[in-house]
Amino acid sequence: MYKKIIFVFISVFVLTGCSDKYFVCETNIENTDLNYTLTAKYKIYYNKNYVTKIEKKEKYNSNDKNIINYFNDYKNLELNNLNDLYGGFDYEIKVDNKNVIIKNNIDLKITNIKKMVKDNYLNEYYVVNNKLTTTGAKYYYKERGAVCDE
Repeated sequence: MYKKIIFVFISVFVLTGCSDKYFVCETNIENTDLNYTLTAKYKIYYNKNYVTKIEKKEKYNSNDKNIINYFNDYKNLELNNLNDLYGGFDYEIKVDNKNVIIKNNIDLKITNIKKMVKDNYLNEYYVVNNKLTTTGAKYYYKERGAVCDE
């Protein structure tokens, strides 16, 4: 009985004490020249200052059907290529009359960060020991117009 209590205690500690924390970056961009808006939320999970997973939710909105078709085609191609090149990208894209809605989860535990740096997709200063740092992730999203909490 005593061993079961210790096992349960250790299991709870491991599951809750080592769980990833997260911070959020958000952006709202209105491009009047091209007639679209982008609202995005990036939930960045980390453990010990290294990013483990990124959950991205992006919504492109436009009254122009050509713009909607463009973002649908472009984002499908982009995310498919990123997954082929680096791995770890899981995404879903939905389209309605005025919106392209993208849900994209990136598992950085299996993503080839070293190749991302080599290909200049990620800045080498954002990475330590082939792992994306929380500071690097914040800079990455801030460079793209996002505001991050924490």
